[in-house]
Amino acid sequence: MKRTTLILLIILLISIFFRTYQVIERYGYNHDSELFSWIVKDIVVNQHPRLLGQLTSAPGIFIGPFFYYMMVPFFLLTNMDPVGALIPITLIGVFTTLSFYLVFSGLFNKLTGLIAAFLQAILLSWVNFDRQVVPSTPSNLWIIWYFYTVIQIARGKYFVLPLLGILIGLIWHIHIALLPTLFAVPFAFLISRKLPKIKEIMLFLILLLVTSLPLIIFEVRHNFSQTRSLIENFTSNHGGGAGFTKFTYVIDVISRNIHNLFISPYSLPEPAKKLFMLAILSLIFILIKKKVLTKKEIIPLSAMLVGVIIFFSLSSSLISEYYLYSVEIIFISLVVLTFSWLMKYRLGKYFVILILGGLFLKNSTEVVNGYIYKKGYLERKGVVEYITADAKAKGFPCIGISYITSPGENTGFRYFLYLKKQQLAHPSFDVPVYNIVIPDELSLGEVKKKFGHIGVIPPTLIPSKETIQKTCQTPDTNLTDPLFGYVE
Repeated sequence: MKRTTLILLIILLISIFFRTYQVIERYGYNHDSELFSWIVKDIVVNQHPRLLGQLTSAPGIFIGPFFYYMMVPFFLLTNMDPVGALIPITLIGVFTTLSFYLVFSGLFNKLTGLIAAFLQAILLSWVNFDRQVVPSTPSNLWIIWYFYTVIQIARGKYFVLPLLGILIGLIWHIHIALLPTLFAVPFAFLISRKLPKIKEIMLFLILLLVTSLPLIIFEVRHNFSQTRSLIENFTSNHGGGAGFTKFTYVIDVISRNIHNLFISPYSLPEPAKKLFMLAILSLIFILIKKKVLTKKEIIPLSAMLVGVIIFFSLSSSLISEYYLYSVEIIFISLVVLTFSWLMKYRLGKYFVILILGGLFLKNSTEVVNGYIYKKGYLERKGVVEYITADAKAKGFPCIGISYITSPGENTGFRYFLYLKKQQLAHPSFDVPVYNIVIPDELSLGEVKKKFGHIGVIPPTLIPSKETIQKTCQTPDTNLTDPLFGYVE
């Protein structure tokens, strides 16, 4: 076995460890998880051929259906239990690590590929992102192959155009925040100073059409509602700020993201975070001088960074830090290429090994010893199992569920109640009501059963059997009540 192959296998094993350590115990089953569970159920049980997924935080814009169809075989494998979703998510995370090796070794050299794969395997920000079970989780996989296509196009190698067509078509299926990264493409074409072949253009268009087909069909059927919503996002105020204030906010978020990518869970002072980001960007000058990177490659990447900043500075929507994760590939590539260049020198080699070894020790310690606030998949499933077993033992034909918690925490239970075939009615004096308390400390004196930091208070007032029976003749509210973000 070649040395490079052996090192790569070790890196992949490290990646697997970081992404699977206590994977079920740390599965943060919440509103988004419940949403995709109901959507998968709609596909499998209701046999509904869906053209879209859940509603995003941007008004009027939905996520494409790819993620949900990907989940179907794994839900079937686990008898519709959402724990099955952990399988494809883990596979995507590990394949992303492999992709970092393939891309950087293909564009530069094998040493650069190994350094890139190692960092992708251990950086906590990416590890935690890869462990999330949401439609946007494949973002890092998308961005590394997009990075590959942009660099290759800038070099005049248009064999990647079919791949670019697939990637553009997948944006709607993964995260609309990837859209502004496309600013890099026209600059890459201009820099290449050559034209693609007709065959390459045709393959690009065909694959773009195929991956965009659900979006095209939906838009035609619904009078281009999402397109109009996207345009309106720039003309109406959705509370996300505007002008120079929004611009500085975007810069702040990017600097925090880059800081967290390398230094998390530790924290530098706020001004130092921007200096840290600028220090990484300044590596461009060294890499160009040492002919590690060319101006041809820097220009489209710079356009990508500027395009993302301008796009979100002009957008009126509220933005979260993960909206700006796409530019992290630019910063990581500068660090990776600098490390690879330093490895040519004896002192530089010791420096790089020391830094990488320190990051591995810091991050592996954090993964193993990190505190878990237990209110996720196991705890929510345990709560439902206890409630449904108690209701069955007491002969309740239906029950009510009430929540003692802050807004947004009362999620992640309904799908488990569906799996248990537990009929619900709206809480009232006419039905036995179970109170779910999050965190359990809010009502320690009354909580009878605890699952991590979730407590359960069984019914204290039980109506007559006749009253309960009459109330339970109404439709199951678990199936009829709306779920925010869910549409059919």
